[in-house]
Amino acid sequence: MSSTPLYAPSVRQREAEGMQTTIRKFRTLILIALVVMPTGAYAGGVEYLTNQSADYIRTFSRNAAWDNVDVVTFNPAASTFLGNGIHLSLSNQTLFGEYSATYKGKTYPADVLVPGLPSLQAAYVRDNWAAFVAFTIPSGGGSLDYAEGIPYLEPLATFASSSEAPTEGRFAGSSLNYGIMIGGAYKVLDVLSLSIGARVNIAKKSYEGEVTYGDKRAELDTQKDAVGVTGVFGLTLRPGFGLTFGARYELKTPMTFTSTTEAVNLVAQDTWAGTPLASFANDATEKRDMPGVLGLGFQWDAPLGWTVSVSYHRYFTEDADSAKDVPPSIPESGLGAYTRGWDDDYLDGWDLGVSVEYSFLSFVTVSVGYIRAVTGGNSDTYSDFEYALDSHSIGGGARVQFSKLFGVTLGVSRTFYSDGTGSLAVGFDKFDEIFKKSVIDVALGLHVSI
Repeated sequence: MSSTPLYAPSVRQREAEGMQTTIRKFRTLILIALVVMPTGAYAGGVEYLTNQSADYIRTFSRNAAWDNVDVVTFNPAASTFLGNGIHLSLSNQTLFGEYSATYKGKTYPADVLVPGLPSLQAAYVRDNWAAFVAFTIPSGGGSLDYAEGIPYLEPLATFASSSEAPTEGRFAGSSLNYGIMIGGAYKVLDVLSLSIGARVNIAKKSYEGEVTYGDKRAELDTQKDAVGVTGVFGLTLRPGFGLTFGARYELKTPMTFTSTTEAVNLVAQDTWAGTPLASFANDATEKRDMPGVLGLGFQWDAPLGWTVSVSYHRYFTEDADSAKDVPPSIPESGLGAYTRGWDDDYLDGWDLGVSVEYSFLSFVTVSVGYIRAVTGGNSDTYSDFEYALDSHSIGGGARVQFSKLFGVTLGVSRTFYSDGTGSLAVGFDKFDEIFKKSVIDVALGLHVSI
């Protein structure tokens, strides 16, 4: 690892000025790297993906479902109603879309392509008991490519020690959060089932960037890793008349990211305290817990093959914000200090989904769904590197049960995001930025019961 200063100091004042200029310049590098971390496509939570099965994409409402083993994720207590045997569901989603930031009349687009977003749920049911496992991507899972840069490049000219603009640069990043859940459920009564489980989250965020200013070339290579464990509790009530009520509560997941960093032509890392680079210092830690989630659902299996359902989620983002916005001073070596993980201006998020399904020919079910998601973000949280926008989504699809042993689900959805307005500071001035998103999701699921 190298951390060579970008400018050789001549006097103390010039050294300090050079250090601050360099930090400001590479703030742009970090923010561009951060911008490749997309947030959940459908959730009202900033750090949560609700699209964790193909059946979810075709309905947007699974919190009171009991008809497929993906309930392990959405309504785990309902796993006891699947019937005796082994049940397996494997889904994959492909997402297409575009993000953009418009600044001073110019639009900076980024194409979205996530070829694979997998999920797997499995359960073994015996009489009143069920044991289940699930592998999902609770957050992250994609990348963005801003081919024309982002608006934050403009302040670079103001903060640079020379008038030279960047001549070339490369920015890349990825974010993955693997969720592995294991648990069990017990049917206390014929109409009531309870569940308990634990989920391990293994998260990785990688950033690579290099920028050339004149004859200076600076590089940063950082990987942030975190592991967290949380509890998941569920309840399902089926009192008759085709009615099902579901409830799920996921505790807050403690997540502390530790950085492994190599830097070239950056000032010494023990001077990064109080700057956007602080959490990127080698061995620095960043506290960004996953919020707790409350899921509630209602489903009515009506006569003549119709099913109507409603699902609600509440994301306790404010409770997850346990780290202050202003980080403490990094201790002697510059390592090991907690830095900001959440913006204090975030509010709790929520989403509300509804679906209508119709079954015919005894083995085909078609559906349409809608969901409204409110993230809790606002003009004080929107920036080039994180803009969690409110959205409306519509989806639909079908499930074909070829036999008691095998079925297939196809779902397609489109998400329409509300425009968000933030501001970009350039010197002593601030200019508005308009943020937009649009995402299409195509999902395929395979289901086996034996």
